[in-house]
Amino acid sequence: MRLGYWKGWYWRTRGGVYAYLPLGVVFFLYTYQEQAQARFGSYYFLFVGGILLLALVCVWWSLRPPRFVQPAWVRWVEAYPKRIRDAMAKDVEQDTDWEKHVHTKEAVDAWARSLKLKLPKSK
Repeated sequence: MRLGYWKGWYWRTRGGVYAYLPLGVVFFLYTYQEQAQARFGSYYFLFVGGILLLALVCVWWSLRPPRFVQPAWVRWVEAYPKRIRDAMAKDVEQDTDWEKHVHTKEAVDAWARSLKLKLPKSK
């Protein structure tokens, strides 16, 4: 089961979780700020620049996460039209057993087809 218990974040955060990894590295580097200043001296600006670059990566990954950081099942879900994804999100809010729909690509496809049949015809 991909991401196990934490699959629910996708339906609640819509991208914010992707910034957690670079943000963790930012916090880790920040704790070594004094040691870096003493060690790098006049090149300390490179250390600060690295932290700022990671902060920009946090913003980028939150707003438009690259595919390589997304789990496969997220890419499967996001391949469907927005109205199908909205129906999936609504189904998740109403169904406590929604995780069964995202274990395999075939399960996601079947879920999308079943929801598409329930939706009114689009114009």
